Amino acid sequence: MKRGRNAMRRLVAMRRATTRLAAMLLTAGLAGGALLAAPPAAAQPAAPAASAASWPDRTIRMIVPFAAGGTADIVARLTASCLTPVLGQTVIVDNRGGAGGTIGTEAAARAAPDGYTVALHTVSSAVLNSFLYRHLPYDARRDFAAVSQVAMAPNVLAVRADLPARNLREFIALLRARPGHYSYGSSGAGTILHLSAALLVRMAGVEATHVPYRGEGPALNDLVAGQIDFMVNVVPALLPYIREGRLRALGVTTATRSAALPDVPTIAEAGLPGYETYIWHGLFVPAATPRAIVERLSEATARAVQEPGCRQRFTDLGVDPVGSRADAFTDFWDEQLRAWGPVVRNSGATLD
Repeated sequence: MKRGRNAMRRLVAMRRATTRLAAMLLTAGLAGGALLAAPPAAAQPAAPAASAASWPDRTIRMIVPFAAGGTADIVARLTASCLTPVLGQTVIVDNRGGAGGTIGTEAAARAAPDGYTVALHTVSSAVLNSFLYRHLPYDARRDFAAVSQVAMAPNVLAVRADLPARNLREFIALLRARPGHYSYGSSGAGTILHLSAALLVRMAGVEATHVPYRGEGPALNDLVAGQIDFMVNVVPALLPYIREGRLRALGVTTATRSAALPDVPTIAEAGLPGYETYIWHGLFVPAATPRAIVERLSEATARAVQEPGCRQRFTDLGVDPVGSRADAFTDFWDEQLRAWGPVVRNSGATLD
């Protein structure tokens, strides 16, 4: 508890920092292609009426409801650069960050349903916000149509290097022996990092103290410094510290092991059957978009992310390209809504 209280006091004085993950991903994933930047909103021409037969015949705008430089933005820019040659039209990225992703999500939901505005959502903006906010100006499931799951990134449970637990069973025993004593950090209440750790704690039947930070970077810095005890975060963010021995990986959160950490078991293998979390990214359009356009965009996205050059660039980022079709992605989305609703409610997290 002392480490958790110290970490909370440090939040007030902590400056916002660009995460090590963002810097690493920008270097690895975008070195081979130019960043696509959107023109100012005022410069956008009025959209002509939609025509499924001629679509696409002009630039497509991809709204990302998060700030530039983060993982979602980087995945969006890579997706846009891969889609452009497949569609034969430029795809630009328009960052509309703020309010946990709700500002950009509303803008995308209210856009003309003509196939020329798409949204790059994460599990946070497409699923979690529906349960974290009580008064959203939109209904994500009603106002969007799923197009394609673009990518998935595994998480990993990592503990500070001097924590006396060498595996998941020892870790759970440690937490069980001292309820609430050990602390975990996240990028904020209600984020996927918070809920992934909260789900693990709940499924293990133990107690731990959540320390929310203003972003992933500060939380990771305090974990490495030993101010908090553990964290669930994406593999690329934690990998350098794990390899240097500054953190210890106890398990990856997906159903299969990570290629980047082949010797680290899954959480299920390590002793907690049924546990699985990950971060995913997908393309959506306003719900009234003609089905013919949705299908053509879905097919183009699946082709684009599986093209060998683009697939390698996704892999270099530490994420797995998917490229699912619209119907399969819709089913997956509904499964995610059913799965995460109870987790959010049990966590007690709210954002309004």
